[in-house]
Amino acid sequence: MPDLTTIGVALSSLKTSMDIAKALKNSTVSLSEAEQKLKVAELISSLADLKTELADVKINLIDKDDEIKKLKEELKDKDIRIFDGDVYWKEVNGNKEGPYCPTCLDVEKLSVRLHKEGPGWWCKKCKDHFGDKDVLHFNFSDFKRNKF
Repeated sequence: MPDLTTIGVALSSLKTSMDIAKALKNSTVSLSEAEQKLKVAELISSLADLKTELADVKINLIDKDDEIKKLKEELKDKDIRIFDGDVYWKEVNGNKEGPYCPTCLDVEKLSVRLHKEGPGWWCKKCKDHFGDKDVLHFNFSDFKRNKF
């Protein structure tokens, strides 16, 4: 929802504009030409303020819509993720798809598919490694140095 202050300022600008327009409409010949020009200038200024505030409201609404869309996608993805103790899997039409990196998913909210590497899985993004069900989480550099 747009900032309430922004909406309040926009409504205030609208009221000011309407009041000035009514004053001009209802004025008789008693207003001098200079006074009329001043009122028209005030009206234009007030309408410009209103336009600016409404543009801010529009930007806020677009930002909120984008945030809602992103959160809906995250929620949709969250519903179909299954953590098996090592890695995440997605359930698609009753089938297991993946695996996906738990580090990237938990920390950065990114679904990064893991690649098979030796006895486990390797993430190309965070460079983390994960074992199969019976292999514990291990560091790939230790694995290469035969410390695993």
